[in-house]
Amino acid sequence: MHETRTSDLAILLGHALQCEACRERLLTAPDRVLVGRKISAEQRSQVAALRNEDFESAAALAAAVGLSLPELVEGQNHPRARLRHL
Repeated sequence: MHETRTSDLAILLGHALQCEACRERLLTAPDRVLVGRKISAEQRSQVAALRNEDFESAAALAAAVGLSLPELVEGQNHPRARLRHL
């Protein structure tokens, strides 16, 4: 059986959806938060364009960055999303 890896984008946004301080950091300095993360140039652009309103629900956030809702929920539930601040 082959396990798929949870994307860095899903983990990052899953945490930001739950942590207001990290969400604020992401919204005000996305380039700084994204340093060293395995995120494509297109995803970086999508993250840079996020607004606070995009975090009103998991579905809205997933749509804003092109993730499926199950991908985002997987990121939210990932141990790194629950234990590590941005």
